[in-house]
Formats: sequence, C-alpha cells, structure tokens
Amino acid sequence: MTPKLTHVWVEVPFLSDALSKLPSAVNLYIGQLGLVELDKVMPAQVALASSGVRYDAALFRQLPNLLMVQRTGIGVDNVNLEDATAHGVVVGNTPDGPTESTAEHTVAMLLSLAKRLKQGNANLAADKFGPRTGPLLGMEVQGKTLGLVGLGRIGRRVAHICGNGLGMKIVAYDPYVTADQAAQMGVILADLDTVIRQSDILSLHVPVTPETHRLMDEQRLAQMKRGAYLLNCARGPLVDPVALVAALDSGHLAGAGIDVFDPEPPAAGDPLRNHPMIIATPHSATATTEGRVRIEEMAVERLLAFFRGERPADVVNPAVWNSSTLR
Repeated sequence: MTPKLTHVWVEVPFLSDALSKLPSAVNLYIGQLGLVELDKVMPAQVALASSGVRYDAALFRQLPNLLMVQRTGIGVDNVNLEDATAHGVVVGNTPDGPTESTAEHTVAMLLSLAKRLKQGNANLAADKFGPRTGPLLGMEVQGKTLGLVGLGRIGRRVAHICGNGLGMKIVAYDPYVTADQAAQMGVILADLDTVIRQSDILSLHVPVTPETHRLMDEQRLAQMKRGAYLLNCARGPLVDPVALVAALDSGHLAGAGIDVFDPEPPAAGDPLRNHPMIIATPHSATATTEGRVRIEEMAVERLLAFFRGERPADVVNPAVWNSSTLR
C-alpha cells in the first residue's frame, strides 16, 4: 500500500506553480545538498531532481524514506539506476518536456554558426565594421546536408524544422528507426560512417552509453567533411573535447555548437568556453519558460500518480516496479 505523501525534496526551485498541485499539508525542502543540509531532507519521500546531485547507493542509504526520484528533464546520468533498483527507489523522467526547447536551441546553434554570428558580433565589439569576407562570410543552409545521429523526440523535431522549414537534406543514423519510418519524416537513413561523411552539419541526439561514449573521437571527427560543423546539445561525453579543439584549430572543421560538457561545468580556462570557432552555452538548451513549466508540471503529475498507487509514466528503471525491493 502506497504511503501518504508528506515530504518532498525539490532540488532546484520551480519556475511554475506546479507544486501548488501537491496536498497542502506536504512539507517541501527546497535546494541542492550543500545549500540544504542532508539531515533536513532526510524525511523526503520524493526527490524532484535536477542534474546537480548524484543519486547512488550512498545517498539512498542516507535517505531511508525516499521512494521516488523524479527527474525534471530527460537525462538520468546523475542517477545510478542499478543502485536505485537495489534500494527499491522508482526513478522517472519527463522526456517529452524539453523536446521543443532543445530542438529550437539546436537549430539556433546551426544558423548562428552558418551565418557567423559570433564572428560578426566580435567584429563590432572590436570597433570594426567588416570586411564582410573571410571570417564573416557565412553560408546558406538551404540545400545543405544535415546529419542526425539519433532520431528520438528531439532529433525528429530538428529534422522537421530543418527539412520542412529550411529546405535542408536530412540524413540520419538510428538503428531503432526503420526506413519506412524515416521516409515518413522525409529523412534518409544511412549507416553512421556515411552520415558523418556526408554531413555539412552533424548534430548529435543520443544518450550516453558504453557504445556512444566518445562517439565523436579523433577518427570520426576526421571523417567529417572539411569545413563542416558539429552540434552537440545532447550529452558532453559523446564528444572528445581535445580532438574537437584540434579539428577546429587545424581548420578541418569550421565550427561547433556545444551546450553540454564533460565534466560540467568545464574548468576555468577550458578552450571550449571561449574558442573563437565554438558557440558554447551552459547546458541551457532546455532553459525556456515554456519548457521549464512543461517539465515541472509533468514531474508533479508523475509524483501524484505514484502516490495514488498508479504506475507513473516514463519509469526508467521498470524492473523495480514488481520487485521485492520496492520500498
């Protein structure tokens, strides 16, 4: 029998009023560990989790009342799912929430790189006005090839915007998508090496797994067209940062758009922070008012479903559900 909901830890303050949907008697503990002492959040039955805390066996042992970790976002990189399952803790995410925000951020990166906006801004900031050649000479993306590694929610939305709206040719690699499904999206499926070689702009939209860790290493970056661009608004460990900087410095790649890093935040002085050919943002692709509100509302809906005794949507460690370890 599911216990009554009485204590919730909110790792990052909510932007929306979604927490008002919780029963009025619920005690809220708001703030990351360090800002909030561990003993203050010990009664928590649910953690409405962001990405700044590591949820593992050590933490689960210190939070004996914790029944659920509900991520306000897609990624669960900071949650050890095996530890959660072993301790009977249900883990959920909100994969539909940040789709539009992240897809639009990716396209904004794409256009900013193609139109050389960073270089133009720096030119004016240096009290110059041109010449409109050399570093300021951009390209039109219509008719260019966009390669997508991953055709999940965000990859599909990027394909729709860039194919239907910008007139780009879309090629993609995703072993879980059929050729018929891709054709319905206006996308050409190909193997990974072909997608990398054909792309004028290559965008990554896959999770971090043992197979995708450092997916874009020195060898694969070298496979890209000379003068191509790389976009990563997915996860930092997908790209070898040293190899990326080398590919930019050598002139092999014309630029990169990076929203995610490994580690996060990148160290002070890390060349990814201020490289002249990189547009870098601080893992903020989902940071829109609409996206945050959507994510927060979804997270609270899943929490409430759990405490109604229902299986909430988007449980990412489903093995726990019928397990004897379920708290």
